[in-house]
Amino acid sequence: MSVRDFALILAGGGGTRLWPASRRRRPKQLLTLGSDESLLVAAFRRAAGIFGVSNTLVVTAADQTQAVASALPSLPPDNLISEPLPRNTAAAVGLGVALVARRAGNDAVLAVMPSDAHIGDETRFAQIVRTALDQARTTIVTIGIKPTHPETGFGYLRVGPAVAPGVFEVAAFVEKPSLDKARQYLASGDHHWNSGMFFFTAGRLLAEARTHMPALGEALDAIVAAADPTATIAALYPGVPAISIDYGIMEKASGIRVVPGDFRWNDVGSWAALTAIRPVDADGNFIAGDAVVRDSHRSVVIGEPGAPFVGVVGVADLVVVATKDAILVVPRDKAQDVRAVVEALKDAKRSDLL
Repeated sequence: MSVRDFALILAGGGGTRLWPASRRRRPKQLLTLGSDESLLVAAFRRAAGIFGVSNTLVVTAADQTQAVASALPSLPPDNLISEPLPRNTAAAVGLGVALVARRAGNDAVLAVMPSDAHIGDETRFAQIVRTALDQARTTIVTIGIKPTHPETGFGYLRVGPAVAPGVFEVAAFVEKPSLDKARQYLASGDHHWNSGMFFFTAGRLLAEARTHMPALGEALDAIVAAADPTATIAALYPGVPAISIDYGIMEKASGIRVVPGDFRWNDVGSWAALTAIRPVDADGNFIAGDAVVRDSHRSVVIGEPGAPFVGVVGVADLVVVATKDAILVVPRDKAQDVRAVVEALKDAKRSDLL
């Protein structure tokens, strides 16, 4: 591992699919979800184990900076990057890249990682990250997750020819599919889920930004060259485009490679995911907090600290989550639809519950 290799963890999202536990000031990545560490702490621990603490950076939103700093006491203050306001992942990644370029030059290699995914096999994960890093010294690399079911909530990568052992060309980025298309992708064997992990040199990302997102590229170049980067960020960042790095850059860049990942990845995209990543009882229930579950099957039941006692009897495939000020009840197969509650709360201007 080179001293010029860096991890860049993206930790500014809201995670509304895990409402009511996840809120704007306590987003998904700060939840423990039945573990002894939050998703963010686990992501930082994994990255620091590969890159070292001094070369692990975290990008977060201004209103989450204090919470992230508290969650990661060993993170050097200079490695906590605060966005003045959320501008989606192209800008967040670009900001981190610009600051790494100032520190270590354009040849520095970055591994961009989300803060809110579960990794089941961390040894295998580290091996695949190192393979991706080696490839990223000459091109852009991503990690594709071998699909286990026909998922409609993820973007996909179509995998092309092999270019090295365990490394392939990316033939195309594919939008979130219909269920029929997702079934075809699963059967084909040549489509992988887009993990949102990317590897590249600082210089390559800056060049791609200039080509495909000129306004962002100009702002990043100014940050790299600035005598006072803090002031430059404050002045220019609000004006950069708000778009994901996938749409803004990666789908337009050429020569991208993919390393297939088989390390039991889960994006924890809804409460239903907990039965796949956490221990369950003999009836397939995941239970956490002050709760009793009887004669029930394949359910998720959580009583958060400060919530009233939760009792559940005679149900199947149900999600029940209680916090001190809200209760969610939803069938497991509709767990993604919690966003409908969040949207209703926004419409009602119930900021106290968001």
